[in-house]
Amino acid sequence: MPALILIFRSGSNRAFGCAWPLLLVVAIARCSGASGQTSTNMPPPSPPPATQSTCATPAASNPVGGGGTYTQIAIDPGVYGKRDPSGLTVFAFSQEGQNLPADPQVLAMSPNIVSRAWQRWDRGGVQPSDYNFDYPMQARSAGITFIGGTTATALFKDEFPAVSRFNAVVSCDATGQPVFHAPMKFYRASLASPAYRQYIIGIGEIQIDGGVDGLFFDELDFSYQGSTSGNEDNGDEGFDDANIADFGGFLCGKYPNYSPADWQSKYSITTADNLNCSKSAATRGRTFNYRGYLARNGWQASPLNRSNPLAAEWGTILGGHPEPQNGTFTGTYTSLVYWQDIVLTLRTYARHKYKKEIYITANGVFPFVDFQMIGLWGGNPDGPGGSSVNYCSLTADGHLDGTQSLLAAFMAIKQRSARIVGRVIPVAAFIDWPTDVMTDYLSLPASEKSDYWRMYVPEALAATVYLNMHLADTMGDPAATQLGLMPLFEQTTAFYKMPAHAALYHNTTDLPGRVTESVANIGTNLTQLSDGRTVAHLINHNYSRGFQEQDGVRVSFPVAKAPRSVTLVSPDYRADTPVAFTYSGGQVQVTVPKLVAYVAVVSN
Repeated sequence: MPALILIFRSGSNRAFGCAWPLLLVVAIARCSGASGQTSTNMPPPSPPPATQSTCATPAASNPVGGGGTYTQIAIDPGVYGKRDPSGLTVFAFSQEGQNLPADPQVLAMSPNIVSRAWQRWDRGGVQPSDYNFDYPMQARSAGITFIGGTTATALFKDEFPAVSRFNAVVSCDATGQPVFHAPMKFYRASLASPAYRQYIIGIGEIQIDGGVDGLFFDELDFSYQGSTSGNEDNGDEGFDDANIADFGGFLCGKYPNYSPADWQSKYSITTADNLNCSKSAATRGRTFNYRGYLARNGWQASPLNRSNPLAAEWGTILGGHPEPQNGTFTGTYTSLVYWQDIVLTLRTYARHKYKKEIYITANGVFPFVDFQMIGLWGGNPDGPGGSSVNYCSLTADGHLDGTQSLLAAFMAIKQRSARIVGRVIPVAAFIDWPTDVMTDYLSLPASEKSDYWRMYVPEALAATVYLNMHLADTMGDPAATQLGLMPLFEQTTAFYKMPAHAALYHNTTDLPGRVTESVANIGTNLTQLSDGRTVAHLINHNYSRGFQEQDGVRVSFPVAKAPRSVTLVSPDYRADTPVAFTYSGGQVQVTVPKLVAYVAVVSN
């Protein structure tokens, strides 16, 4: 089977001091066949076992409307946020323990937002007393939006010490056994379990009570990893009672007119498997004995085997990148059912208790968020055809390969967000950790770490993507102060927070027109602002252990009519600079006297 390599991205532990790869198999097939409902003369299913579940107790019923594919899932309008994110331009990443004093780097830098200031991990963050709620108060006083959050699926035994409670939330493999992830010493919780969803909702409510402006959820769809063999994961997880009950409902909703003969001919499902689609929409399919089906057919050890005709209906997850439109169970329910429930409940809580709109986001590209927070790691699908993008390219001798542009990747993740969400929302990105991207970034010489931000923060902004400047994490990695980056970060923040500059990176439209320039290796994008101005963004990728300054760069780009003036805007200049221009044949022509890292040519 084809495979995609992911990087383990825990928010609290580095596996053996390096990135930990996951292997998730992909089993996506065409969804075909006519719809139909099971005959009412089908023998009644066996009753569900009366014993306590050892694999995530199911919900009482299918989702509202009965479930099914992404077109059948009911979306509550209240799940969408109403807080305006247009004031968020400068993003900073600084994560620390929940009970620590405010990170002085955050207060000194004063970004618009600190996008994951803390993250509940294990039992660290399950009680209000675990938090220093003075930190969000200090941030808010400084005009900084404060985002808290939690890891969504990593499950430790001490979180649910009673066996019955642990069994009610833990995910399992196809044999019905919880999967122990030895490198990190945890299990995975099942988001299909209402009890577990309520647990992490409760953690969010604690933080809302404490005054956070929003919540970040990590590893939302990692319940389907599977047991670790070497450094690879086989996808044999998520086959718990809660997921399977919902899977039965999904199948009945997707194919409501299938007869028993259809189920048997297409999927080898017999009456012994207890898939009863003749019940009401609320309960149809929920007695499906999928683990028994797998065992009977010899697929229990490898449930995603190609020979299993239901493997393609179950689907697979590429962490942080759900695809509801692929018509699979995991692609649909993780994001549109379980995630919707979490988001809606927390928004409702904040609205009813505090008359407050909160920001909600998650690691990856998810629906219902106020802005995306995309972790940059190896094995991502952000390149052409789903290929992986290297977000910190190195030369053979270990220096920053600044000749590499990330503009296409930033554009692609923005387009992915619009497709998954169904509308345009802000997209932010951060160097995830512990990953190969962070390892490579930290390996750079000091001046080249600085150059990384000078190059890729504006290149992201040129695509209207907001790249978090990295201040600190919980891995013991050197913080920005130790790396000597704070002067740059403070200057960069001051530049992009200026209202005239921030306005260049919000409510933009990418234009198809071509920017031409007289020198090679310049990354370009052309955007139009809501007030009609056109901006040509220039990023200098002439680089070898430092920027190779380009002087007298001739630039031309299309605009609808002759501008009143043209201005050069750059953090490398002392001030915004009016520049002489000509206008001919629908093209503006200017000469940029100096291009170090980045210049925005603004046609007014």
